[in-house]
Amino acid sequence: RPELFNWDKVTKMSPVERLENAFNIAKNHLGIEKLLDPEDVAVQLPDKKSIIMYLTSLFEVLPKQVTMEDIREVETLPRRYKQECEDGEFSVQQTVALEEDQDSSRAETPSTVTEVDMDLDSYQVALEEVLTWLLSAEDAFREQEEISGDVEEVKEQFSTHEGFMMELTAHQSSVGNVLQAGNQLVAQGNLSPEEEFEIQEQMLLLNSRWEELRVESMDRQSRLHDMLMELQKQQLQQLSDWLTVTEERIQKMESQLLVEDLESLQKQLEEHKSLQSDLEAEQVKVNSLTHMVVIVDESSGESATAILEEQLQRLGERWTAVCRWTEDRRVKLQEIQLLWQELLEEQCLLKAWLTEKEEALSKVQTSNFKDQTDLSVNVRKLAILKEDLGMKRQTLDQLNELGQDVAQILGNGKASSKIDQDQEELTQRWDSLVQKLEDYSNQVTQAVGSVGMSQVSQKAAAETPLKEQAVAKQSRQELPPPPLPKKRQIPGDSEAKKKFDAESTEFLNWISKSKSAIQATDIKEYKKMRETSSMKEKLKVIEKERAEKSQMLDELKRSGHILLDQMGKEGLPTVDIKSVMEKIFSGWKDVVQNLEEVARKIKYQEDINAYLKEMNEFEKTLTEKDDWLKKASSSASQSSAVLKDLCQQELTHLVSLSPQLEHLKATCKTLTSQPMPPNFIQENLSGVLDHFKLTRQKLEERHQQLKKETERQPSREYVESLQQLKDVLRELEGKQHCIASGLSEPSKVESALQQAKTVCETLEAQKPRVDKLAEETKALEKHASSDIKNTYMQEFKDVQGRWDKLKVKISKDVKQLEEIMPKLRMFETDSKVVQKWMDGVKDFLMTEKAVQGDTEGLQRQLDQCT
Repeated sequence: RPELFNWDKVTKMSPVERLENAFNIAKNHLGIEKLLDPEDVAVQLPDKKSIIMYLTSLFEVLPKQVTMEDIREVETLPRRYKQECEDGEFSVQQTVALEEDQDSSRAETPSTVTEVDMDLDSYQVALEEVLTWLLSAEDAFREQEEISGDVEEVKEQFSTHEGFMMELTAHQSSVGNVLQAGNQLVAQGNLSPEEEFEIQEQMLLLNSRWEELRVESMDRQSRLHDMLMELQKQQLQQLSDWLTVTEERIQKMESQLLVEDLESLQKQLEEHKSLQSDLEAEQVKVNSLTHMVVIVDESSGESATAILEEQLQRLGERWTAVCRWTEDRRVKLQEIQLLWQELLEEQCLLKAWLTEKEEALSKVQTSNFKDQTDLSVNVRKLAILKEDLGMKRQTLDQLNELGQDVAQILGNGKASSKIDQDQEELTQRWDSLVQKLEDYSNQVTQAVGSVGMSQVSQKAAAETPLKEQAVAKQSRQELPPPPLPKKRQIPGDSEAKKKFDAESTEFLNWISKSKSAIQATDIKEYKKMRETSSMKEKLKVIEKERAEKSQMLDELKRSGHILLDQMGKEGLPTVDIKSVMEKIFSGWKDVVQNLEEVARKIKYQEDINAYLKEMNEFEKTLTEKDDWLKKASSSASQSSAVLKDLCQQELTHLVSLSPQLEHLKATCKTLTSQPMPPNFIQENLSGVLDHFKLTRQKLEERHQQLKKETERQPSREYVESLQQLKDVLRELEGKQHCIASGLSEPSKVESALQQAKTVCETLEAQKPRVDKLAEETKALEKHASSDIKNTYMQEFKDVQGRWDKLKVKISKDVKQLEEIMPKLRMFETDSKVVQKWMDGVKDFLMTEKAVQGDTEGLQRQLDQCT
């Protein structure tokens, strides 16, 4: 606030009067109470804390945005002081106080300035460099964003500010060197009072601004530290709370692990999937904690770090335990589900088989046979039933073992009782069927005796043990049942059965092989980029085989139905044929569904590949824009106008990519709408969108910056016009220089005159250009920077001076040549007359009269000459 002081009056005051005047002005105009008395300050060692307190009060109300223009303004203020004893004493006191203050603020950085005579110019250069850096550092500090509430953003802000603090530390010694150099200049006593006071003012300004920046930077670092630690502690606490809730949830799920039926098992599977989804969502936060920033300062110490590490270790152990339990439980639930479903399916099949056999046994006739053929048919039916029972016995035993395994895994009394009850029911039906078969066999045996068919009975009884042995052997080898005994078959029936068995076996083998091949081709997890050509080739081979096997399936279906009809008419068991056909149809359906599912997954993976390829190309374009920005920022060979046009082209091209970006968004939406989409689809798009937004913002800011720079600089037309004028002047100056040489004849003088007039006309033709440049140069003074303004004003001044000087010279040359031309022509005419006379005299002198002394003739010749 220099307007508050009358410098002329201040220079005439004593130190005490100056202090009194300053304190009164601070109270009346700035609202600062008189905290000190002048007598307390104008001493050898004033109280340091009181001075600091007063300066702090002044700092709070005075402007803080000091620029280089303000500094130059202060430096140009009058410094006329009278050298008084009091002034010298007061200056020494100020210097001492200032040195103490600077020593306290720079105690950490040793000065590199030695005790030598300092040069004032060198000091001013160093001071200007330090102030320039300080201004840029202040701007950089103020451009930093407000402290965010997001932990990742705060981490980035902390890292940025840490680099800023390192820059401050690197320049601390430069500031200290300038301050010490100023003190040395003052201490040497070689300065005038004005220079000494100016240096002290400069050092006070530099020291206060440095301290302000340093304190604010440390305050921001402290606040960033506190915010970051607080947010990370909140993250840890949130994770701890989540783990506590999840552990309670796990305990509850463990208590409910003993399921009673498949429906409750399915509910627990759904509940477990929900837990897995929660784990995947929480994994993102856990990953953030793996990059946790730990700051150790004097207040916290190593103990705080140890406590934090211990807390992280405990949370890591808890997290690992939860993940391990979740995976183990998933495996266990899936194992129970598979075994239980298999048990129920096998029970259903066995129940259906028992029902079929019970119905077949109920149709067997045990008395009142019409003839021997009727008796033989019923005997054969009983024998076949005995064979089927022998073959199925192993299935019943395996089913009992499977039921015991399921009950043991479940460990649930109620579920185990239900399984045992079902197994007991099946066993009872089995025993009942066996008992009925024995009873029917006894009844048929008795009927044989009454009808007189002992031979048939004996033969049937003899064959039965042999068949039981064959059944046992076949059950161990898991082979199809042998042809029924004592059957009068139509020629070709056994061949049809064998053909059906062979073809069905081949078809089932193909189904098993195809399922394995499809499973090997299946995509278990989607990847960012995966080659699918080999998968498609394998799938194409399987699809081709499926098309070929379709006709075989129709043939098997037709022959199977024919075989079932024939065996049904003859009362033969058809359950095996039906079972084989069901397996064939079920396996065929599975193959078709698996093929469609794998084809869908491959198509989805290809869509992901195309999506990511397009995104990579887009990202590549954005990277090129970033590289251009970096290159343009460091380019000094191109003007701001050229860079502005290039930046506009880059920005226009970037904006033209918006439809492509919208297409990427639509594709992402389509891909994420599919079931179980991978997370990287949305994550990659989010990254590209952020990159696009940032790059566009940078280009727009750079374009605005270049636009402002272009406005502050002369236009390209101005520069070109100025250069053209320089070239024309250089050419005309060369021509003007050659005009005055070799003017010995009138023709040359005339040619020189014509050339001079041409130069004059050409020079006059440049007058509008000079006037236009003068107007543009004058307009340039309003918005251009001082350096550019001074440069082009001086350059135009030189050009205009050359033009004026050349104009004067060429006008003078034209005037002189115009004056010389008629005189030279008259001289040429007279020269011709004299030459003619001299030729006549010469001829006269050669005559005889002249030789003999014709004095009168010689006199006449002389008279002609005069």
